[in-house]
Formats: sequence, C-alpha cells, structure tokens
Amino acid sequence: MDSEPPQIKPIGGDGAVSLSAGSAASALDERGSVTLSAAIFAFGTFLSRCLGLVRDMMTARYFPNDLRDAFIYAFRLPNLFRRLLGEGSLSISFIPIFVEILSGKGSRDASDAHERAKSLVAGVFSILLSVSITLSLISILFMDEILRFLLSGEAYLSVPGKFELTVRLARIMFGFLVLISIYAFLMAILNSFKKFVMPALAPCFFNIAMISAAVISPSLAAPEEVLAWSVILGGVLQMGVLIPGVWRLGYFPRPTLKIATPEVGRVLKAILPGIFGLSLMQLTTIVNMHFTSKLQSGAQSYLYFADRILELPLSMIVVSVSSALLPSLAKYWSDDNKEAMSETLNHYIRLILFIAIPAAIGMFFLARPIVSVLFLGKEFKYADAMATAQVIQVYAFTVVVAASVRILAQGFYAIQNTWFPALAGGVALCTHVFFAYALTNAFGLNGLAAASLCSATVNLLMLITAYKRWVGTLRMRDLSFSVGKFLVCGLAMASVLLLHPMLSSFLGARFYMRALALAIMVFAGASVYMLAAHLLRIPEYHETLATFTNKFKSKLKRV
Repeated sequence: MDSEPPQIKPIGGDGAVSLSAGSAASALDERGSVTLSAAIFAFGTFLSRCLGLVRDMMTARYFPNDLRDAFIYAFRLPNLFRRLLGEGSLSISFIPIFVEILSGKGSRDASDAHERAKSLVAGVFSILLSVSITLSLISILFMDEILRFLLSGEAYLSVPGKFELTVRLARIMFGFLVLISIYAFLMAILNSFKKFVMPALAPCFFNIAMISAAVISPSLAAPEEVLAWSVILGGVLQMGVLIPGVWRLGYFPRPTLKIATPEVGRVLKAILPGIFGLSLMQLTTIVNMHFTSKLQSGAQSYLYFADRILELPLSMIVVSVSSALLPSLAKYWSDDNKEAMSETLNHYIRLILFIAIPAAIGMFFLARPIVSVLFLGKEFKYADAMATAQVIQVYAFTVVVAASVRILAQGFYAIQNTWFPALAGGVALCTHVFFAYALTNAFGLNGLAAASLCSATVNLLMLITAYKRWVGTLRMRDLSFSVGKFLVCGLAMASVLLLHPMLSSFLGARFYMRALALAIMVFAGASVYMLAAHLLRIPEYHETLATFTNKFKSKLKRV
C-alpha cells in the first residue's frame, strides 16, 4: 500500500512556452490520449444514460402525474448534488493540485511526493465527509420548511397529500448526498491517474438498482417509497465499485484530524468558489422547481424528461471529454506551456461542437418521435408526450451552448482560477431568474425552457472574453469558420430528418414500427452528416477517425 505510485509524466516536453516540433508532437499525442480516454468514458456514460432512460421510461408509464411529480421533485435535490460533485467542482478543484504533487513539483523526491499526495487525499476526504453528513442531516430535519419554500405554487399545494408525499420521499433520498460525495472523490483520484473505465461505468449500478425497484414496486403498497430507497441502494453500489481501484493505487482515503496542511488549504481555496460557481448554475434547477410548481400538474415531469433527453448527448460527450481533458490542461499550465494549452482547448471545443450541433438538430426535428417511443403509454398520455416534445425543441440548442461552457470552463479550472466561472455562473443565474419570470408568464413551460438557453449564452460570452484576456486567444475566426461548416453538414442532415413523418406513416403506429422509424432516421441523419463532413474534409472528422484507428492499432500490436 505504501509503495511508490505510478507517476503522471510531463506532457509538454521541456515546458517551453512556444510550440517546438517536439512539444507539438507531444501535444498531438496527448490529444489522441485524451480522445481515447474520452471515448472510454463516453461509452460508460452512454451505457449509464441508456439505463437511466429505461428507468425514466418505467417511471413515466407506471406512475400517474401527481405521484410522478412528487418523486421527481424529491429526487431533484439529491440529484443536484450528483451534478454538482459527481460531474464538477470536486474534480476540477482537486485534480490539478493532486496531479501537480504527483509530478514531483515542490517535493524532495518521489517518496516525499507520495506522502504529500496521501496527506492531501486524507485531509480533503475528512472535510468532505464531515460537511456532507452535516448537510444531509440538517436537510432531512428541515425538509418540510425547505420544500414549502421551493414549492410555494398554489397549483402544487392544492393537490391533497402531494406535498406531504414529496417531503417523505425527499427525506428518504437525501442520504444519497453522502454517497455521491464519496463517489465523486474516489472518481477524482482515479481520473488523476487517467483511469476512466470504472468511474464511467459506476453510475450503471445506480440505475440498475432503480430499474429493479421500478419493476417490482407497482405491485407493492407504496411503490414510490420502494423507488426512493433504491436511490440509496444505488448510491452504495455506485460508490462501492470504485473502492478496489483506488485501493490498488495506494490512495484509499482515511479520515484524519490533520487537515491544516498547505495542500488541503489550496484545494479548499479552489473548491469553495468552484462549488459556489457550479451551484449557481445548478440553482437554475431550484428556480425551475419553483416556477413549475405554479404550472399545471405534470409540468415538473415534462421538464425533467426533457432534461434527461438533453443530458444524453451532453453528459456522454461533454462530461467525458472534460473529465479526460482537465489533467492534461493542468499539466500544460504547470509547465507554463500556454500555447499548447490553448491549442488543445480550441481543438476540443471544435470537436465538441462537431458532435453537439448535429445532436441539437436531431433533437429538434425528432423530439416528438423520441418522446413517443421512450415514454408514451399507460399513465403517460399523448398530451403529456406532446408537451414534453415542445420543451425538448426549445431546449435542443442549449446543448451547443452548455457544451461550450463546460469545455471552456476547464481552461479556468486548469489554471486554478475557480472564482471567475463562479462569477459568470452568478450573472447567468440572475439572468435566468429574470427571463424565467418574464417568459414563464408569457409562454408557460416553454418560456421556462427558453430562459435556460438565454442564461447559458450569457455565461458562455463571459467565459470567452475572460479566457482571451488571461490565458490566450481561442482563434475565434477559425472556430467560427468550423462552426459554419458544421452547420452546412447539419442542414444536409435536417433535410433527411424532415422525411420522418412520411416514413412513420408508411410503417404504421405500432410501438415497434415507431421505434424502427426513429432508429432509421437517427442512422440516416448521422450518416448524411458524417458523409457531408467527409466531403467537406472537416479536420475534426478525419482527425478523430485517424486518432481512434491509430490508437486501436497500437493496442492490437501490444497484444
């Protein structure tokens, strides 16, 4: 356990500021490594999201609107911390400092670096565990008051027993906060060593637990409570599968009272504004809870299911790439290689947009068949499906903006600047509240969805401006030219997706025929997009294809 751990090798050669031939080759090799790591992470995330969709399909079809709303409102709060910790602030604050220590910077020798890293792990874990347990207990005790403040809409409170059920379910599920905090910390340790497989697959166990509960719960007296307890069981499984990997690395966290170390202080200094910034972004969920409580029954379900569709490409692509990218950017910054850092960040913004733009176009044109295939049936009626589809169409292009925000923010976290993303998040939250109030009153639930797009755009513009000032240029002219080419490919894709109603009418209205029509359209649209990218010789298409081919050939040769 105390043997010297594997070291993370320097990325930028001799650390020169300019991109020499050697450092350029190193940068290209690192991009390939990030792409492969992101692909591995994306596969696990995609599998988890697919299982999550199965869970949501069962929730939609077997639970009536009011009961479903109560469960979703209750689940929103602990799930907010999953997004906050499991997909964000803990990793972005801990990994750059942990990687720096592992690389030997500021240490006498490898043994000293190992001990400093272990001390950092123990100190941060102790603080995280104490805070999460305390926050969880306080929230459980005052859950009635918390939810009464958030769900003050007359439309929600007027349904007999609905609020009380929401409080009961929220108290059961809030222990998930402790479990997701530990999972996020273990994931950050593994990601620091560029181990992405198990962290990506771990959420699958969470979803399997909830799917199992959804299967058996309809036949029981209190199905919603069975589903709530499965959240806790799933959290235990999700956390537990990461323990062996961290144990083998020699960095399994142990509680300690020695938390007043310089390294722990640096992490806390970084994590507090990071949590504040990301919490401001996630507080849009809380704002939306308040506004949907004033709307018709089912509004929260429609928004939640639209969110889930939006998360499929967003989490699969963006979380995967950003998790794999952050250690590399942090190493470039540590080596004072700003040019390589900016080149790498620019490359992955273009790569993300190359995928996010067709995803947004696909969701816009296929919103109705997607919702129909996934959720329509039994308790989820045609009117529910159409309302959800309209929200998805409004939400669709939020994928492009939110993806850009998430990747660009990694540049700030890599230089250990967490305060500006926090400031941008605060401005975006205020913008969201303003637009949510104005647009919800005018357009109802669709207006609330549009407010998210407006606030995300404000956030993106602030990050672009600040990065150019503090780090370096993102070559916006080249980036805009690339986006223009992606849109041309997207138009070709859209022309194919417009044929869906004709194909659906030809195949018929049975579930399997609707699913087949949707699958054909997704495959046809993606094929046309990729073909257009090939014909236009878009670098992101050819470079990604070449990277995967070369990496897998290399793996085969080793075997």
